Amino acid sequence: MYKIAAFIKFNKSFENIVLLQKDKIKKKFGKQIYLDHPVHLTLFTLNIKKITTLRNIYNDEKIHKKERKLKIEINSTGIFANDPLTKGHTLFYSIKKNLLLKSLQMKHLKLINKKIKVFKQNSNIFKNSILKKNYNKYGFPFAGKIWIPHVTTASIKNINENNSFISNFLKKKINQKILIKNIEFYRISKNKHYFLFKTNVS
Repeated sequence: MYKIAAFIKFNKSFENIVLLQKDKIKKKFGKQIYLDHPVHLTLFTLNIKKITTLRNIYNDEKIHKKERKLKIEINSTGIFANDPLTKGHTLFYSIKKNLLLKSLQMKHLKLINKKIKVFKQNSNIFKNSILKKNYNKYGFPFAGKIWIPHVTTASIKNINENNSFISNFLKKKINQKILIKNIEFYRISKNKHYFLFKTNVS
């Protein structure tokens, strides 16, 4: 079984903003969760049996025939306080509400689940009924309306939510408008990300 992820990557301008913030966190708080992850927006992660079957889906000419650009706007900072996935405070850059982005996520989740077997483990770990339903249906809990598109910097443990560093981060002003052409697929193993292929935003 392989864990794969669909990412949206960004231009150097925004990437450098995030990397600078990651560096500040590392200098002040040391090693933290997500600090060593590449700058990206996660559309979804899934567990599948074979990488080749995933590649075959995206080798279909019908998918590659359509080519368009997706405009994404990063307009604020945010926090998942007491993040249940990390037991820390997860700081992120927020994506402005974008129906095309949510539609893109659902299109590819449905496509993959239709074409190949997606492994779904114990959904009882999700207390929220929507998360549980999404996981049982797609293999990814944060699908559709409940998904909050964001770009994570790090998840910081053992500090108070009212820490001045967090307060200052949440006050940051940002307004980045970025055109996206591709979705990139990665294999994830032991917290490492291995590039597989990319496909058009369509």
